[in-house]
Amino acid sequence: MLPKKNRLTRKEILKLKGKREILQFRFWGLIYSPAKGRKFGLIISQKVAPKAVERNRVKRLLYRAIEEGFPNFGFFLFLAKKTILTASLEELKKELELLNGRIK
Repeated sequence: MLPKKNRLTRKEILKLKGKREILQFRFWGLIYSPAKGRKFGLIISQKVAPKAVERNRVKRLLYRAIEEGFPNFGFFLFLAKKTILTASLEELKKELELLNGRIK
């Protein structure tokens, strides 16, 4: 799990959700806002993963991929898609590399 200082608060999530520009990727949609620090949030609806076990597994995998090397700064809100349920850690890392290229 990411340290609390690196997670988005409810207020920050609501601000980001107000922005309507969502970048689409294979496993998630991404709402991004430039900032000096790095903060992340992940929304996985029950429609995407009905079981809490699945939602928690996805959170652990994505946060682990972020911790292992995500150089960008800003606020990132990931909106999970159903395809993320079958993703491996390596696939998530590759997708994050694509994200780095599109944000710069």
